[in-house]
Amino acid sequence: MNKELPNWAVLFDLDETLVLTSALESLRKARRWKDVYSAFDQTRLPRGTRSFLEKLAERAQIGVVTKAPRSYAEKLLVHHTIQMPVIVAYHDVKRVKPDPEALLLASKRLRVEPARCIYVGDDGNDVQAARSAGFAPIGVCWGGTLDIGIEPICKSWDDVYDEIIGLIAE
Repeated sequence: MNKELPNWAVLFDLDETLVLTSALESLRKARRWKDVYSAFDQTRLPRGTRSFLEKLAERAQIGVVTKAPRSYAEKLLVHHTIQMPVIVAYHDVKRVKPDPEALLLASKRLRVEPARCIYVGDDGNDVQAARSAGFAPIGVCWGGTLDIGIEPICKSWDDVYDEIIGLIAE
């Protein structure tokens, strides 16, 4: 018996949203990918990430949309034992965020119309891409406060979950 997939999707930015990766920034900018992969132990998940994703997967399909290369995204998610049914990465599109192309591709792959999609990110480009795609944006700021064009959630995944459930219920 096939389980029917939820008709909502929640997509996530990867770096500094789903995984805290600021420790890798200088290595990534220098394109020292072997060193980046060796330094994955310097990254961490915001508290409660795994339980949040498990709870959310009961209400919505989930995925990642990132400007990072696919190999990096996949390896980072494996490192943190996070499975994502859909990943749209840098080389999957011609135009990256803030262009909505990547978000719309993820929506298409999940077979969920954009009006029933939510994008969670930590940057103004994430918010702009979400709005341009017709998604509802949610901003997070695990490392402090950010000016990203909307009021970000800075405390916990529980607060993000409550916001998502409120959007789904509307």
